[in-house]
Amino acid sequence: MAKRSRRIRPNKNEQAKESIDFLEKIFDISPPHNLKILDTAAKQILAIGKKHGKRPTREIKKMICRSCKKSLLPGQTSRIRATSKVIFRTCLRCGRVNREILSINGDKK
Repeated sequence: MAKRSRRIRPNKNEQAKESIDFLEKIFDISPPHNLKILDTAAKQILAIGKKHGKRPTREIKKMICRSCKKSLLPGQTSRIRATSKVIFRTCLRCGRVNREILSINGDKK
């Protein structure tokens, strides 16, 4: 009986990390008026994170609405309000409000 050859697969965790890094670069490179590309990248980042357990960076997490899975661009698709202790980010598409509490030192918790 002939031996089956095994296909060598690259490590999926490395692939997931590379994919998220690539999609995060799209947020930096893509012009803000091209919302369709940014929305697709945001949805894919959340899907990869859910499937492989690789989470995006903190800055990118702030740019994605968790309920409608679309990009948040200040002034276009989101509204940002700041008080002395809290930053409010409101998605203008679905209305979800994200609150970020600041510590006494001015650092984020």
